Amino acid sequence: MIRRLLLLSYCLLLLLPACQPEPGDGKLTVVFPLETSELAGGQLLRVTITLMDNDGQPVEGAVVQAELRAPDGSVFTTIPCADTGQGRYLADYVTLPLRGAGGTWRVTGQATWGEDQQAHGERTFKGLASLSENLQQEYGFWVEIPRSYDCANRSLQHTAEHHEDGSGRVLINNHCHGSICLNVYWQHADLPADSAAAIAIARKQTASLQPNTGVILDHEELLDPNLVAEQTTFKGQPAWHVTGQVHGVRDAGGEAGFIRSGTIEWMILRCPNSPQDAARDWLWSVVIMTTRDSDTYRRDLRDTRDTFECPSK
Repeated sequence: MIRRLLLLSYCLLLLLPACQPEPGDGKLTVVFPLETSELAGGQLLRVTITLMDNDGQPVEGAVVQAELRAPDGSVFTTIPCADTGQGRYLADYVTLPLRGAGGTWRVTGQATWGEDQQAHGERTFKGLASLSENLQQEYGFWVEIPRSYDCANRSLQHTAEHHEDGSGRVLINNHCHGSICLNVYWQHADLPADSAAAIAIARKQTASLQPNTGVILDHEELLDPNLVAEQTTFKGQPAWHVTGQVHGVRDAGGEAGFIRSGTIEWMILRCPNSPQDAARDWLWSVVIMTTRDSDTYRRDLRDTRDTFECPSK
């Protein structure tokens, strides 16, 4: 009996290596993002991978891809990584979603090369809620603030005010090579009855901007007196579209004394049953301004403005 057990044990030892998983043919490392990386929704991510064989030599010419899984476990995207030499592989830039980016993200890299050689590696990083989500959580409205609204990896600046009567404003801006602003105001008021009333609201809001918003517009004479207001609809609601020019705007991000001119537009509408007071309608203004003399920037700002959503009931 003992002899049979010893013989069986010996056979199992001979078979054991065949039952073990084969070691990898190399080492794949996700070198970016890092475990300590914190990326907010709307920011760009470029996965970077290195690949070495078991002798520590860089592997070139491999087929490498990276899979990104969102905090909810779903596959956000799978992207190929290009060989840049010396065992380094780069994916194309990916923009993290504006909704649902907060939480732990997982990056899985997979590589194959040679005669069925392969390696894989994983990395996690921390995702943060986008500015759009934070503003919606705090003030109720939604507006998509894309990465293109930023520049040179500089963070957007924003200030906010919320008053006891429920009114308030959020001012979002940057000043890379000029100034770009997207501002949102809300107050309890009726929709302007005519163009003169709409222009009066626009002028009042412009005069209220302070230097810490990045653009000095606290003198009404900087605003072109020939504002134009037209009736329209916006988000299915009656609205006023006010357009004009600003002159002599001091760019707080530029050189001292640097003066620019630019365009400014208001979209003034009522949002019914806003959370501030479900029993009343609220007047909202979405204001865009740029001192960049570029149709592209103006179009991007209008596209961003058009993503505005009234607070949900």
